[in-house]
Amino acid sequence: MSTAIPVHVALVDASGTIDPSELAEVAGALNEQVQSDIAPAWKVAATVGAYPQAPQGTWRIELRETIEAENAAGFHADERGQPYAQVVLSDGAWTVTASHELVEMLVDPFGSRLHGAKAPNGWQGGSSRVKYLMEPADPCERVEYQVGGVPMSDFVLPSFYRSAPRGALAAYSHTGAVTEPLQILDGGYISFVDPASEEIWQRFVEGGGSEDVKLEPPAGRLLNLREFCDERSRAHRAGRGGS
Repeated sequence: MSTAIPVHVALVDASGTIDPSELAEVAGALNEQVQSDIAPAWKVAATVGAYPQAPQGTWRIELRETIEAENAAGFHADERGQPYAQVVLSDGAWTVTASHELVEMLVDPFGSRLHGAKAPNGWQGGSSRVKYLMEPADPCERVEYQVGGVPMSDFVLPSFYRSAPRGALAAYSHTGAVTEPLQILDGGYISFVDPASEEIWQRFVEGGGSEDVKLEPPAGRLLNLREFCDERSRAHRAGRGGS
């Protein structure tokens, strides 16, 4: 049972291009995903509804033809104390992106939740344990499943952030696609902090190979680690011609 304070998430068509019945169908699927899948796993409490404009006090996911973040399908930020996300509709899988944004918004509303575990295998940094940024949809972001016929994003479970497996029956993502702790599937990535140096790193997996990237320190005070890491991951993928 969740002990979290419940929030209401508004799915808003800021583009004015989506049929209201389709918007309501997707909001219903997102709400079902929260109640049946996300809330039991992550102990969060939320509901999702479709609106032409976000009611005051709601967290919102805006659907737009273009968004502020270059080379991104969606991103999350804090505005006046309320988390929000924007999803670009030119991405054909916009319902998956909306689901991706929703789970990360609920698990870590302010983009700074860290969890300590063993360092990634083969990483050349200085610490045996690191602090992982909890972005539940990123390690398996190319995996999707359907809720009420609507494509949704897979997401990792709390057990994913362990240092060792829990046993043969343990699950590490909702669909079961992730089969061990800290596993990154093809097309996914993970962000982490070296506690010894406070350096921020990302590991990307593509085509069966992995690449570790040390991020340049942010200019000024860092208020939202997830926004910073998402921005750097977009730039890295754009630089190598990835998605």
